[in-house]
Amino acid sequence: MQEFSPTVATMLTIGMFAVVYFLFLARKTIRNTLDLYDFILLSMVAVVPAIFVLFPGMAQWLGDLTGVAFPFIIMFGALLVIVFILLHRLTVNIYQLQKRSHHLVQEVSLLRQKLEQDGKEK
Repeated sequence: MQEFSPTVATMLTIGMFAVVYFLFLARKTIRNTLDLYDFILLSMVAVVPAIFVLFPGMAQWLGDLTGVAFPFIIMFGALLVIVFILLHRLTVNIYQLQKRSHHLVQEVSLLRQKLEQDGKEK
């Protein structure tokens, strides 16, 4: 198999993206706009490509280990898995919020009905 060696420009671009994106996510996590679990998952979007570019020998080793001719297919597969995990987590959160909202609407309706009945009795 052909050995991959990234150019300095590629390494700098990916490295800068990883650092800026990581700092952006860290800032959102510190401000409580982002959950720590989501921070870890989303930071993998920057870390995985950085590992493949900054350590091309490891990418080649993973390609040889799995029998994949182009190691970057492994990277995109890993990124796809990360995105699906994040999507699953968001779907579960939306479902839980939907259930909670439905329950709260029912409670408000029951309380409103009770208040109306108490108002009529007086």
